[in-house]
Amino acid sequence: MPVVVALATAVALCLVSQVPSATMASPIATPNPHQKTFTRPSVKPATVCGTVIGIDFDKEEFSVGFVNLTNQVELIPNKDGDIYTPSYVRIIDFPDDSSREILFGKDALTRPLNEREEKLKKAIYEERKKYWPVQNYSLPIPDIDFQFKPDRAYGLGFFGSINLQKSFRKFPRLSLLLHTEGVIVGDEWENVSSRSIRSDSWNATGQCPGPTDAELEYGRKRREKEYMQKLTVVGLLMGQAKEMAEERLREKVKFAVVTVPSLTDKSHSRTSRDTPPALHTEGLVRGGLYPLRVLEQSEAAVLAYEPQISKAERAAGGRPQTVVFYYLNPFTEGISVFETNRDPAEEDFLRLKTVAKYHFYPSVHKRMKKAMARYLYKMYTDGSHIALDTPRKDCDYCERILDGYASNPKEQAMAFLRRDIEVVTYQSYTWPLDDSENDAKEEWFFISMTEYVMLTRKEWRDFERAWLKTHFGAMLDRAYEKSGVEVEARPQRIDHFLIVDESRFRNRTSSIMREVLGGSAELNELVDPVIKHKLGLIISHGAARVADYLTKRSSRHSCQ
Repeated sequence: MPVVVALATAVALCLVSQVPSATMASPIATPNPHQKTFTRPSVKPATVCGTVIGIDFDKEEFSVGFVNLTNQVELIPNKDGDIYTPSYVRIIDFPDDSSREILFGKDALTRPLNEREEKLKKAIYEERKKYWPVQNYSLPIPDIDFQFKPDRAYGLGFFGSINLQKSFRKFPRLSLLLHTEGVIVGDEWENVSSRSIRSDSWNATGQCPGPTDAELEYGRKRREKEYMQKLTVVGLLMGQAKEMAEERLREKVKFAVVTVPSLTDKSHSRTSRDTPPALHTEGLVRGGLYPLRVLEQSEAAVLAYEPQISKAERAAGGRPQTVVFYYLNPFTEGISVFETNRDPAEEDFLRLKTVAKYHFYPSVHKRMKKAMARYLYKMYTDGSHIALDTPRKDCDYCERILDGYASNPKEQAMAFLRRDIEVVTYQSYTWPLDDSENDAKEEWFFISMTEYVMLTRKEWRDFERAWLKTHFGAMLDRAYEKSGVEVEARPQRIDHFLIVDESRFRNRTSSIMREVLGGSAELNELVDPVIKHKLGLIISHGAARVADYLTKRSSRHSCQ
């Protein structure tokens, strides 16, 4: 088995490591930068000092916020004037004078290397060549393997580090979770594993022999070093957040509320040190901050509307409120069901109990296109198609489809349909709403070179709406099912729903979800015109609201 494949296999097989517990001695002592793990301290309100800040810490970006004197959430801009800072660090260690240069955010991603850094890059590369490929897995891992490279920006995304970019481009948040299994959702449910173990080496019986014990131990040690490297990155980013807050507030900041990407449902949750909140809370301590609350991003999104929900709870005589949170963008989607959980006599700020949750990686756009293709093909087989007198012309992709699916007429027809659906989908972004003239226009979807089926634009949108309604209902049922909530234990009433839609269905999802949840006139949609459809802003506001509550409960004196 080649060395690289063996190592990848070892990493795939040993994803979970156990975390030894330790306890931090004092909630307001000087953090120990060498401390590896700890149990989040129980801090009494009287010991909390100064302003508590809210940090929305995503894999791609982070923000720092607080509630100002006018009771408005204020997100602190960085030196570039942006309220979001890319969650990347570039660390350049110069061995000749033992100096270190640290770049954050856009600078980490885009600043080109100077002559001195180019020399350091080449020196690291030449040194690494001496130890790769690995010949003896029993030898210690060379330190050069984990020396920060001057041409890499380090973060917490899918890849531990990325190449420098010519210009900065902001991407939407791909997901609200860190670990999951891929699930395709459509007319039926199919579980598709998002991980696979590959090997180019097979034994005589046709089976992969797997890694040796030495290779597995080597992989474990590498993961330990990777974790410590990530911990350094998080610590530096949280230190930067602390510095931004202190500059804006003109006071010392020691306490924070932090959000982390949501974990998947209970059946797939992990206890790895590499998952939140362990990495994030340990990183906060290294950055000089203490985490008073660690919130999943979906929870923080709902808490952004805490004043509205609390008002409704009081109007209902203290009856716990049930909230459905649903999020989707072109890449992923997820749903969570929360119930308010507090004793009004003891707690004057909302707390949430998670009833059910489920998250999806596959794009709802792709699933919609597949469902549309199946629907149009059924129209064709039912005889609802039109034949041309002569084959279509000016089709640059038709020859590829004809050649590629010559032996399978159905797949050939589906390929034609998928191509035309793709084109109409992009055109539909610009279609006006509630326009009878536009609704009557026809779209053609070819099955072959001479046959096509036809839909009006109104029929296209009617299909999308019907499919989305079925899909949203299935998502809610799946959330309860995967979270182990029996039918009789499911909430009998939904009081509020929050929908954050960054997909092309934005103008319709709110009304569709209202229908799915019963359509009651008492069902309240949580909405804020300022932050609607902006997931990052909603989460940041939620973290800041919780931080403000903790600030008001504190001793209020400045930190020393």
